[in-house]
Parts: sequence; C-alpha cells; structure tokens
Amino acid sequence: MENYLFFIGYGVVAFAVVVIGITMKKAQKKAELERERLKKLAIKRAEAAKSVKKIQWTNQFIVDEGVIDEDHRTLFGLINKFNEGIIGFRKPEQMIPHLKAFTEYTQTHFKREEEMQRKSNFPFFDDHRKEHATLIEKLKGLSHKALAANEDNITNVAVEIAKFLQDWLTGHVIENDLPLKPYMERIREETQDMPKLAMEANVTSDSSEAPAGTTVH
Repeated sequence: MENYLFFIGYGVVAFAVVVIGITMKKAQKKAELERERLKKLAIKRAEAAKSVKKIQWTNQFIVDEGVIDEDHRTLFGLINKFNEGIIGFRKPEQMIPHLKAFTEYTQTHFKREEEMQRKSNFPFFDDHRKEHATLIEKLKGLSHKALAANEDNITNVAVEIAKFLQDWLTGHVIENDLPLKPYMERIREETQDMPKLAMEANVTSDSSEAPAGTTVH
C-alpha cells in the first residue's frame, strides 16, 4: 500500500513538473514572440521616420510677405512637429493633440485668408472657400482614423497622415494661394498710397476753401 501511494505521489509530482515545464516554455516562447514583434515595430517606426522628410519654407511659397505667409510658416512647423513624433507614436492619443492643433490653426488661417480674398475681390473666392471646407472635413476623417489605430498599424496611419498633410499644404499654397499674390500686392500698394492720397485731398480741399487772392502754404 505504501509503495502504491509512493508511486501515485511520484506520478503527481512528475506530472506537475511536466506541466510547469510546458507552461514555462510557452511563456518563454510568447515572450520571445513579443520581443520580436516590438523589435519589428521599432524598425518600422525608424524607417517610417526616415521616409517622411522635413518640409522647408522657401521663397516659392511667398504669397503676401505678411500674415498669410506667417500662417503658412506656422502650418509647416506643425506638420514637421507631427513628423518628428512618428518614431515615438505608440498610441492614438499621442497623435491626436498634433492633429487638433493643426486643424484649429488651419481653421483660423482659412478665416483670415478668406477675409483677405473677399477684400481684394479675388475672383476664385468661392472655389477657394469650398476647398477649405473640404479640407476641414478631411482632417476630421483623419482624426477618426488616428483614433482607430492600434500599436501594430499606428505607424502606417501616421505616415499616411503626414504625407497627406505635406502634399496638401505645399500643393495648396502653390496651386491655390499663389494666384492671390498680385491681389495682395495691389492691396499693399493701395494701403501705402493712402497717406499720400489723404494729403493730396487735404491740399485740394484747402485750396478750394481759400479766399480769392490768397496763397495756400
């Protein structure tokens, strides 16, 4: 009987050892797979960061040498800041503040730009405003896509957003905003001429009101 109990006890211990060994091997295998996955994601983020280039402000983007150009410079900076963050994005919440800042500043810029277009009688004002509205809706869609990203695809989503923002902004400035340049130059010239015109108007008014035989100095 004692031998029987001994063998039963030995068998239980042996079974437990085998189970523990199998469990440990599975855990080790899982840990190895996780390390491999994280390593691949790190490589992927590094490669993605290299593929998204910093956009540089050059003279080809100058529209008014004033507030519009300053807005565009700011938007360039916001995009570059987003691009710099790609290598570290692991959660959607890390992307959203960048997209929110870009969207909010873009809306402010559009309002300012549209007001200047209206004042300058820009002939493509309506088309421009429609494009602005379309872009804002696109940005909202990108924010939703960013929120739905997970650790495995967040880098792909971030690169897609980065490339869209770069292509849109540089294309928008060159194709849609540069035609505004001569109208902004005209406004600037008219504004600079206002003091001169006012002075001439005052001189004319003084001359017409002066008594006959007097000289206006």
